Amino acid sequence: MTNDPLLSLRKVSKIFGNGHFGLKDIDLDIAAGEFVSLLGPSGCGKTTTLRVVAGFEAASAGQILLGGAEIGHLPPNRRPVNTVFQDYAVFPHMDVAENVAFGLSVRGTPRAEIRRKVGEALELVGLADKAKRPVSALSGGQRQRVALARAIVCEPQLLLLDEPLSALDASLREQMQIELKNLQARLGTTFVMVTHDQTEALSISDRIAVMQGGEIEQIASPAELYDRPATRFVAGFIGTMNLLPGKVSADGRLEVPGSSLPMPAEAHGFGAGSAVVLGLRPEDLELSTATAGIPIRVENVVFHGRSLRVIGRVSSGEEMILDVPRSAAADLPAAGASAALRLRAGAVPVVLPA
Repeated sequence: MTNDPLLSLRKVSKIFGNGHFGLKDIDLDIAAGEFVSLLGPSGCGKTTTLRVVAGFEAASAGQILLGGAEIGHLPPNRRPVNTVFQDYAVFPHMDVAENVAFGLSVRGTPRAEIRRKVGEALELVGLADKAKRPVSALSGGQRQRVALARAIVCEPQLLLLDEPLSALDASLREQMQIELKNLQARLGTTFVMVTHDQTEALSISDRIAVMQGGEIEQIASPAELYDRPATRFVAGFIGTMNLLPGKVSADGRLEVPGSSLPMPAEAHGFGAGSAVVLGLRPEDLELSTATAGIPIRVENVVFHGRSLRVIGRVSSGEEMILDVPRSAAADLPAAGASAALRLRAGAVPVVLPA
C-alpha cells in the first residue's frame, strides 16, 4: 500500500429531501490495496456512504477524491469503480457466462481472454458448472455470486460491495469470505464493503469504520476496535462487552458497583471524581466464589458449544456476562447463587468517559 490514499472523503455530507442528515461531515481515507468495511446498525449511513462514492446519490457537501482527482461531479458510469449490489442486478436475458463477460465485452477484450477470465471468476464463486445456465434458473444466492463474478472479472481499481454475501447460506458465506479476501490480496484491488455482519467485517477487513447516526465513530483495525474501542457505542456494538458505570476515586482507583479496581495504565486523562464506563469482555473474566472481585448474583448458564456463558447481575442492575470452559461446568454456582467476577491475568479493561 502507498502512503497516499486511493479514496478520500473530505467533509462529505448528505441531506435528504425531508431534511434528514444521512451523512454528517464524513472524513475518510482509504489506501490502495486496503479492504475496508463500513459497519453499523440500520440507518447509520453506511449504504449512503457507498452510494455517494458510486455516484448513485449526490453529496450535499464535501469532496470525493479518487487517486487525488475529484469525482463527485461525475455520473456513475464515468466513475472508475465497480459496484456489487445486494439485489443482484443481473441481466435476466443472458446466461451466467454472458452476464459475467458483459463488462469485458464492452471494453473490447479479446474473446480468448474473456473466456479465461470468466472461467476463473466462475470457479472462484462456485458456479463453474453453471456457465450456460440462464440466470432465471438460479437461486437468489447464486445470482448474487454471478453479480460478484461480473464485478471481479473486470479487476477494477476500486470495488464497492453492498452486503455482497448476505444471500448466501452460512457455510458458503464463510467460504466466500476467505476467497473474497484472498482475491482482493492477489489483485491488489481496493475493496470497500458495507455489511451489518460483525463476524464478516472482523474476519476479512484490514480496517473497519463503525458508523452511527451518519458519522464515523471509529475507524481502526479489527483488533484495535475489539480491544480498544474509542467510544461507548463502539464498545457496546463490537462483540459482547460488559459495561459498568464507575467513578475515579481520590487515590486513582476505579470504583464500580460493589468493588474497587486499579486504574489500567492504558487509561489516560481521568482525574479524581471523573465519571467513567468500565468495559470488560466476557473472555477476560473469571468466576470466583470468594468475596474478592465484582459481586454478582448468577441468573443463568447458557450452552455455547465450546464454552458456557454465565449471566449474572451486579447490585446496581447491570447485566454481566462471562465465558468459561465446558470443563468448568461442575464448579459453576447455581442460578440465584452469589459469586464474584475478577479479571483474568493479563487482561486489560477498557475505560471510557461516561
